[in-house]
Amino acid sequence: YFMLADILGHQSVVASLRHGLAANRLAQTYLFVGDNQIGKTTTARALAKVLLCDNRSIDPIDSCDTCAACRSIDADSHSDVRQIGPTGPSRILRIAQFWPRDGVKEHPADRAMLRDLYFAPVSGKRRIFIVEAAESMNEDTANSLLKVLEEPPSYTLFILTASSVQAVLPTILSRSQTLRFAPVPEPEIAARLIAIGLSSQKATLLAAYAQGRPGIALRAASSPTAMTARDDILNAAEESSSGAPVIAGYKIADDLRKASAKLNDLSSGEEDSGPRTLLASSCDVLVLWYRDLLVSKISKGKAQVLNIDRVDVINNQAQRYHKSEIEEAINLVQDTRRYIARNANAQIATEYLMLNLLSLGR
Repeated sequence: YFMLADILGHQSVVASLRHGLAANRLAQTYLFVGDNQIGKTTTARALAKVLLCDNRSIDPIDSCDTCAACRSIDADSHSDVRQIGPTGPSRILRIAQFWPRDGVKEHPADRAMLRDLYFAPVSGKRRIFIVEAAESMNEDTANSLLKVLEEPPSYTLFILTASSVQAVLPTILSRSQTLRFAPVPEPEIAARLIAIGLSSQKATLLAAYAQGRPGIALRAASSPTAMTARDDILNAAEESSSGAPVIAGYKIADDLRKASAKLNDLSSGEEDSGPRTLLASSCDVLVLWYRDLLVSKISKGKAQVLNIDRVDVINNQAQRYHKSEIEEAINLVQDTRRYIARNANAQIATEYLMLNLLSLGR
């Protein structure tokens, strides 16, 4: 749980929000844009804590992090803060999540985010609505919000998050003030991990793996299974580029699917993910493996790789390939990720991938 002062990186975003807080001139709708697990939702919740903090008169641009209001926001129990994100296999935001709709079993009417929008705040001065992955709204859902975002009650603050500006419907974009979250430098992530007790070696490894997304590194640091899952996937990746017989692809594909089931703490979503999303995330780990092979091949083993704990294996295996073959491997993995996202059969997709990967470099 974080105060604004604790947000890792994103200095320009925090400065903009603090300027608005100090001048009492915050926008009523923000769109936070950036990669998953880069800090958008964490910042949104930190801003909510400032606005509802019982001790805000002491510090108008940050929360105390200790009062009843701050603790209740951390515990997801504050009556004036509501947060939703996409659900179900389709991973979309539905109208029934925003507005009460009878007969929608998955989204009961009494839990709709905006069910009592026009009632004054219960315990604070603001009501804050956080919408994750706003790009997953379809046109009907977005249209249901237009009037509210155009003429919101004076006590409301909407914070929407999205992976990119282009992914958000123009009607939503035009009614929001956009703040962009850039990747956080690896040394900053590593320093935070060391500060919470990780060894320098593990902090450096996780910071490199996170690729500018603090959430991935911080979740992995606190998870007993995250690094095990990553290691299992890298074992499969190592086998896929080892020159093993092509027939071994069936077993490697099975190992990959089993490992992906443990990947939740390193997945690219901002909330717990389903099996298909986890398998797609395991493809991200494979891409990083072949990216390291390509970097090693081009630099002849002199450039820094992401998987620094396996640098000797990477440098050795990279010599088995032509540069074009590694590029083809990366394309194969990325294509498989897209197939899985489009509901391709996971077993067939991963077996096809591994059989093709093993056919390269011969």
